[in-house]
Amino acid sequence: MSEEFRIISNSEEETRKISQKIFQLFHAGDTVILDGDLGAGKTYFVKGFVEGSHSKDLVSSPTFSIANFYRTDTAEILHIDLYRISNIDEFNDLGLYDYFSQSIVLIEWGKKFAQCFEEYLLISFEINGDNTRTLIFASQGDKYDLLIDEIKKVLKGDELC
Repeated sequence: MSEEFRIISNSEEETRKISQKIFQLFHAGDTVILDGDLGAGKTYFVKGFVEGSHSKDLVSSPTFSIANFYRTDTAEILHIDLYRISNIDEFNDLGLYDYFSQSIVLIEWGKKFAQCFEEYLLISFEINGDNTRTLIFASQGDKYDLLIDEIKKVLKGDELC
């Protein structure tokens, strides 16, 4: 990981607003790994991201379905939850790689399979003991170093730490 920055979210609604604001920076072929404990805000982030795309699709956690697709005007969003997937063979058997180049891919619990990707944006959600969360954006690869710079510009003035 090379580039990194942090932002504080004071509520689920703020987490949604953060992701709504940055949606515009993403394109088909982008991969985002969402990491954090249960209840840390990963699915709220996805809800805001999809709302930022102006999609009419309802966002729900794909814990049991493994993957959900959301339609947008610019690029399809592929939302994956790997909580129940225990090894790389199971991950590969899902057959989702074919959709990665044509979708913006958001992967909950994907850090355990990060070695499957050459480049990605990692967003870690830390629970601060109250209702606040720290979102830590870290890049893997030059493409995502540049993306983090753009995210910082979009979120400038929000509660960065």
